[in-house]
Amino acid sequence: MKKRKKSPPAAKRRTLSPQGSSLNKQPPESFINEIANLINAGDWALFEQKAMEATKRWPMHPFGWKALANFLLMQGRLEDALVPLAKSVQLAPDDFQILNNIGSVFLELGRLEEAEANFRQALELNPDYALAYNNLGIALLKQGQHDESAASYRKALALKPDFAEAHNNLGNVLKELGKTDAAMKCFQQALLLNPNFSEAYCNLANIYLKKGRLEKAKANYSKSLALKPDYARAHSGLGETLLKQGQLRNAIASFRKCIELDSSWVKAHEGLNKALGQLIPPWHVPMMNDRFRNDAYYAALKNAITPDTHVLEIGTGAGLLAMMSARLGAKQVTTCEAIPEIAETAQDIIKENGLSPPVTVVPKISSKMKVGKDMDERADLLVSEILSSEFLGEGVIFSIEDAKRRLLKPDAKIIPARGSIQFALIGGADIEKNLRVDEVYGFNFSKFNEIVAKKQLILRSDLTIEMLSDDTCAFFFDFINIGRIPFNEQKSVEVTVRKTGRCCGIIQWIRLEMDDTVVFENHPSVKNPAAGWQHTVYVFPSTIDLVSGQVANITVAHDRDTPWFFFDGFK
Repeated sequence: MKKRKKSPPAAKRRTLSPQGSSLNKQPPESFINEIANLINAGDWALFEQKAMEATKRWPMHPFGWKALANFLLMQGRLEDALVPLAKSVQLAPDDFQILNNIGSVFLELGRLEEAEANFRQALELNPDYALAYNNLGIALLKQGQHDESAASYRKALALKPDFAEAHNNLGNVLKELGKTDAAMKCFQQALLLNPNFSEAYCNLANIYLKKGRLEKAKANYSKSLALKPDYARAHSGLGETLLKQGQLRNAIASFRKCIELDSSWVKAHEGLNKALGQLIPPWHVPMMNDRFRNDAYYAALKNAITPDTHVLEIGTGAGLLAMMSARLGAKQVTTCEAIPEIAETAQDIIKENGLSPPVTVVPKISSKMKVGKDMDERADLLVSEILSSEFLGEGVIFSIEDAKRRLLKPDAKIIPARGSIQFALIGGADIEKNLRVDEVYGFNFSKFNEIVAKKQLILRSDLTIEMLSDDTCAFFFDFINIGRIPFNEQKSVEVTVRKTGRCCGIIQWIRLEMDDTVVFENHPSVKNPAAGWQHTVYVFPSTIDLVSGQVANITVAHDRDTPWFFFDGFK
């Protein structure tokens, strides 16, 4: 092998530093190639070692400092990288790429003015530097300078028309400016130039989502995630799309995946909260903690259950009534739940409590259940809590009628056995201030009451409510001897005023006769810190002055799903 010619003695080639040393000598090509090979091999430990060696052997040359900065940047140590970058630019003040890199670090650190200054300095050195124009556009956008940002991206594209990232970034600015059609064209152009551009697919999907084109949005989010499975924002956008399509279970999975990847992404947390709120209404938790309700159900179940009892529960929820039945010695408990996520969770809770069997969870609505398939035989006892705050809102009448016809033995017991919709006239300063507005600071706001909802739930238990009339039954339902309850039932009821006062509406609550001895009633006068069933108020268009002894005429109506109340004046 031919020997390489030896280099001249170093002493004859070096350029002296102010101290007379050779410290600003350039690293040999072999050393530079060695570091490049380490990058390709991914040997970061040795790469760092060699970069540090370069800064010590050739401290007045930018190569080692740039290499060390690159290592630190690859490790995500942005603050640490600023020191060797600053040294690099000190040694090579005309290197516009170093200035761009410094600007990029400041951009990542959120030091936007410093980032902007470095990008502008790089452009002074090289006015044809498209990458610096693109980065400057990002810094300007983050500072809220939308028009200036768009201008910077356009300069980048004038220099480099095939710059896919700049097309994508310009689209983001135009979207912020409300120019969604122009933004869409930018994202589409970016994808023509780079069909594997995950971020551009996501941004295009965002536009489709905003326009309500949900299938297009879903398709583009899916393309984005196929290219970049860990793209948190695409998972969040897909979750929003699925939520709007009513696909709650899939939406929840997408939001949770986004949060797993980026726990700080607020949109995913908000989306997950909305999806869970639709899937599992917030009254579930206070309902389970409602001691008065629980005590009544438990007492009635205790009276009804024997070792031979097969219990059917409609509406598993978390499984409380089913587990009560099992604990009280029921032979078998079949409970059904229409929402798969709730059914699955209930099954886990029941198993964790050691009650599976005798409890079996059927993940379907009761009207889809069949004897011989979902339950071995008809049940001896039906228990349910599918009563809304207005009594009728969860389809309780239909569900009990159907169960009696297909799923229960002829002499089956039912809990609750009977129930009624109760109401009274109400007033008082506390409740009125939460239902209507009249005068505030001398201004008349009464006109606003015309657009306020006339039926409202009272979600607070701390308000003082004045009961101005007798407690009155609007409708009574006997579930054991239930006949065919008509649609659109209506009647007039007389209500006696017992207290003089200013009346703002009618309050409605429920009364349940669990059996012949156990009664539950969420009367407005009883303060309950955790209640699943709230009180509903029907707000009058204007307040009415009542005098004790008056008899008010109230029309009460229901359509098997919703009750309603109308004030018809006095007798």
